[in-house]
Amino acid sequence: MSNPEFSYTAVNPFGLKDVGMLATPSFVDIDNDGDLDAFTGEVFGDTFFYRNTGTINNPVFAAAVKNPFGLKNSGAYVSPELVDIDNDGDLDAFIGNFDGNLRFYRNTGTATNPVFAAATTNPFGLSDAGAQASPAFVDIDNDGDLDVFIGNLDGNILFHRNTGSISNPAFAAAQTNPFGLSDVGYQANPTFFDGDNDGDLDAFIGNLDGNTLYFQNTGTANSPVFDLPLINPFGLTDVDSNASPSFADIDADGDLDALIGERLGNTLIFLNDSSAVFLVSTVANEVVTGTASLQDTVTYASLSSSVTVSLTVTTQQNTGGGGLDTITQIENLIGSGHDDTLTGNFRNNVINGRGGNDTIDGKAGADTLNGGLGNDIYIVDNAGDVVVEYVNQGIDRISSSVTYTLPSHVEDITLTGAAAINATGNNLSNKLIGNAAANQLSGGDGHDTLNGLGGADTMTGGLGFDNYVVDNAGDTVVEGANSGTDSVSSSVTYTLPANVENLKLTGAAAINGTGNAQANSLNGNSANNQLNGGAGNDILNGGTGVNTLTGGTGKDIFRFNTTGHTDTIADYSVVDDTIQLENSVFNALGVPGVLAASKFRIGTQALDADDRIIYNSGTGALVYDANGNGAGGVTQIALIGSGLNMTNAEIVVI
Repeated sequence: MSNPEFSYTAVNPFGLKDVGMLATPSFVDIDNDGDLDAFTGEVFGDTFFYRNTGTINNPVFAAAVKNPFGLKNSGAYVSPELVDIDNDGDLDAFIGNFDGNLRFYRNTGTATNPVFAAATTNPFGLSDAGAQASPAFVDIDNDGDLDVFIGNLDGNILFHRNTGSISNPAFAAAQTNPFGLSDVGYQANPTFFDGDNDGDLDAFIGNLDGNTLYFQNTGTANSPVFDLPLINPFGLTDVDSNASPSFADIDADGDLDALIGERLGNTLIFLNDSSAVFLVSTVANEVVTGTASLQDTVTYASLSSSVTVSLTVTTQQNTGGGGLDTITQIENLIGSGHDDTLTGNFRNNVINGRGGNDTIDGKAGADTLNGGLGNDIYIVDNAGDVVVEYVNQGIDRISSSVTYTLPSHVEDITLTGAAAINATGNNLSNKLIGNAAANQLSGGDGHDTLNGLGGADTMTGGLGFDNYVVDNAGDTVVEGANSGTDSVSSSVTYTLPANVENLKLTGAAAINGTGNAQANSLNGNSANNQLNGGAGNDILNGGTGVNTLTGGTGKDIFRFNTTGHTDTIADYSVVDDTIQLENSVFNALGVPGVLAASKFRIGTQALDADDRIIYNSGTGALVYDANGNGAGGVTQIALIGSGLNMTNAEIVVI
């Protein structure tokens, strides 16, 4: 099995130009002179034509002509595809657009002098693809006529099988992601060719992240079955954003080169030097030796169990399901699709885990790591390491010894080592954990959890309902106004910063918590705490210790859901404040709501069976009487101050 080996060569080669934004190139011999011409779509809806005035093996593209041969502006975000859909010997044009439609321009001229008729929309039974349609016409089932795959903005591939004929196409209703294809994130741009030279068509799909995903066809030319995707295989690279791949033998050397459009309107060429090897390891013991000057790959994709493989080890290693293998001078590694442990070497490796819960470590070098499906762990030690994940592929985590920003679709990051490095989240609900040094953790959007661990850390949650773990008096929490309801869990004495609403004391130490000007919720731990709400309408719950609670200004609530200790309320105000009692603890109080008047008494003890909450105005004690007779079952709740004009309305059962 032979495979392409691409190497980045140039941007806008042979006279191609920047088309503005979102280049979508396609290469065909439109004038039938034996060399490949270029059609490139762009963001504003025009198609630029570059005639090849050179030769078949030395292309020279003339200055661009906009919308030639009768083509028109086709909307926005256009993607052209030229094929002989009616089998009349000339090339017709289909142009996908942002609306999700295909504009069809039939060639009423000749193979050498095209003339495109006025456009029709979604002919032959095609339908709206959703948004940003990107078509690819191929005979995927080897029945002699052209079927169509249409990528869309959501990252899906819609397939219309041609149930007509080579001359009279009739497309069946769309199927989404057939034959094992899957959502590639956003903005799918498909193309197909026989990448592994085994006689069937493989899928290459560009996406918004700038990557090209390779779905190897492990079925047949008649019945395709696409394997789990590999990211940027065979030497392809991330083109920054909006990858739109096209494959053509641009230099007439007998193999297909890759020409990839990107966000800024450029076309990047990756020439194919297919002399490199693509090595397959089986269950038998293997000795696998690559070529130092080439990008070689070893794959365990055919195995039915997990493997542990290291490209760093050049002597015989027990890879598990792969047997006793010896691997040398190999750059790239593909896992089994099970729970693999995959390790790179000092080179710039590309490592793909495929399915399973993988652990992937690129080691030295700027590596590209893709775990695929499953809950994957990535070890990052180089700022140039790229981690690739896609939507709905599991809960993934990065352990990084360098400052790092979470890529799309990766949820968690833990900083390792002893250096003062930083971590930044994405728009998911992330978990960011620091190391023992002073870190800066930034959550971004999403409901994030930030834990600096040791060191005086700076933690910024961003938008969302964020949770902060504070364990150092020097920790700093930063929140903006209107950025969500946020919480701090602190094992040290702590004062809430601006724009953070909630504080929970943790651990067993007698520490204190202070609120801010907002409406705060303050919760103590098992020790004796001092809680001060400050300004705002606060809720204070001391926990199981003997606590001192100060509401501060505002209408405050003092909540009690434990017994066996007596808290002191330092500033209870009959006018402003409320006491809440949990009825699962104080279970004789009845249903939730304001305590019934018959269950409240001012005095020294209960006088009848209805008296459950007694306020002693002389001592300031507030007590609970479980049986209402004063002869036992009395629990002191709190000291709230003497001489208060208390009524049952001050007590709320929850």
